[in-house]
Amino acid sequence: MRVKRLFALAKGFIILFIVVALLTAFHQFTYSNVPLFTQYLIKTLIEQPGVAVGAASVNEVNLPVFLVRYFERTEDVLNIVLRIAISLMALQLIRFSFRFVELSLKGTLYERLAERLRLKLYKHIQSLPYSYHNNADSGDLIQRCTTDIESTSNFLVNRMLDVVHLIATLFFGAFQLYIINPQMVWVTLAVVPLVSASSIIYFMKIDKIFMSIEETESKMMTVIQENLSGARVVRAFANEVYEISKMEKKNTAYTDALKRANKIIAIYWGSMDFVGVMQYLVIIAIGVMNVKNGTMDAAAVVASLALVGMLIWPVRGLGRIINDFGKALVASDRINEILDMKSEYDDDGTLKPDVHGKIEFDKVSFKFPDTDEHLLKDVNFAIEAGQTVAVIGRTGSGKSTIINLLMRMYDYQAGDIRIDGVSLKDINKRHIRENIGVVLQDPFLYSKTLFENIAIAHKQADRTTVIRAAEIAALAKDVKSFKEGYDTVVGEKGTTLSGGQKQRVAIARVLVADKPILIFDDALSAVDTQTDIMIRNALAEKGRRQTTIIITHRITTAKEADLIIVLDQGRIEAIGTHETLSGKEGLYRNLWAIQGKLEEAFQAMVKAGETHET
Repeated sequence: MRVKRLFALAKGFIILFIVVALLTAFHQFTYSNVPLFTQYLIKTLIEQPGVAVGAASVNEVNLPVFLVRYFERTEDVLNIVLRIAISLMALQLIRFSFRFVELSLKGTLYERLAERLRLKLYKHIQSLPYSYHNNADSGDLIQRCTTDIESTSNFLVNRMLDVVHLIATLFFGAFQLYIINPQMVWVTLAVVPLVSASSIIYFMKIDKIFMSIEETESKMMTVIQENLSGARVVRAFANEVYEISKMEKKNTAYTDALKRANKIIAIYWGSMDFVGVMQYLVIIAIGVMNVKNGTMDAAAVVASLALVGMLIWPVRGLGRIINDFGKALVASDRINEILDMKSEYDDDGTLKPDVHGKIEFDKVSFKFPDTDEHLLKDVNFAIEAGQTVAVIGRTGSGKSTIINLLMRMYDYQAGDIRIDGVSLKDINKRHIRENIGVVLQDPFLYSKTLFENIAIAHKQADRTTVIRAAEIAALAKDVKSFKEGYDTVVGEKGTTLSGGQKQRVAIARVLVADKPILIFDDALSAVDTQTDIMIRNALAEKGRRQTTIIITHRITTAKEADLIIVLDQGRIEAIGTHETLSGKEGLYRNLWAIQGKLEEAFQAMVKAGETHET
């Protein structure tokens, strides 16, 4: 089953593989004739002029008759040697011309197969559920998309063509050698069962070790990726020594696994080399005895040794094929493990309605698959199109889960969510996400220019639109301070920007996309209160009124919303405006009692500053 699934990855490339395989076989067929030219040449030089060289050659040298006839047209030794050289050069020219085509197609086959597998795996990873990505190791996924793809492609193309090469070599080489001396063929092929048995034992040993190597390399890659991504955190906590120690342990485990593999590989290849040399010695001994007995001449012995080399070394290469077969099996298992996972789009809606922004949660309950405790319990609320709604609550109360359900990152188990009256589960996932703009608490920026990062959700956006979005996001003043302006390249993940600047870039990016539903998932927490107010005022002044959902811990942000939803332990505690909720007993009033005083103090400072300027 594992083998079948390995070869199934090459589906679609069978015809190209057959063409390359035929060229490989042709190459070995023509190569098996090269020693025969040497044999004929030596016979010509040894025998005296005037002797019927041609007649002897037809019977004893398996060259095509038309070539022998061509050589026989003259009795001059030098002319015969010249004709042999010209014929051999012509054969080699034909061989290498076809060899060029063979290797070119082989390279094309390898690259196209690797390209398709990489794209197929990457595309499937993109379609896996949000819950999978939450628990996946990025280092492990990178290894599957690179090392595992290369190991699989290398075996399916290079090693499988080596199998064709081996079979063609054994067949044509044994055929030519059999005509010269049948005894040598049986001596040479006698070790094939021994080599095959040794290769099977070798594979059984090495397969488990390669699995261990893949696992330890994956863990090491994860450590490297985490460390490079979290370089700022490592330095902030002066944690370099610990991280180096952790990497050293993973690196040692990986090295030890490689050492175990290399030990077995060395034993196997050393043994195969010894067997190959012994075969040569036996063949030489047989050749010497036959020359002594008069059943073979020196020319036949030289040709036999060349043909024996054709048989011995490809058989020896069986170990390399087995070696890479073990790697490919492990690698293909890891690839298929991902491909077997269910895509989130296997269970998808089909409707693509116009989205205006009316949202209804009707007795919605949700829990994760690995627990019986519901995170959300009978959640009910309605948001009208164009409203600004704030969602507040303690940490872990389910605020972000509401957003994930709305975007169908997760699917709810009970109740229903409706968008403009249409059940969310009936709406195509990509369609609903295309109509929702989200600004996360920890936004991701690409290592591109500011302009490209802002326009990434709307690549046709002109410069005026991008600048206007930056102004609304209170980013324009910062951009003016940059030497390159909007053409400033931010570092990987935006590391050259402050937390507030990254947040405002993410806000501008969503505004450029101009979605009917906007979601700020605690996205305004990284900006100061004054900037928060500027952004919200600018959003309110926009010509188009989107449905805006703001998840926040900041009451001063929530109080300006048209509607406030208070969550507590997965349930709706209260819904209303700031005026109504601040007058009722409950979580909102308690939070306002603390944060309201801070806001009053801040407002007083702002007014005092304005008065001073005046």
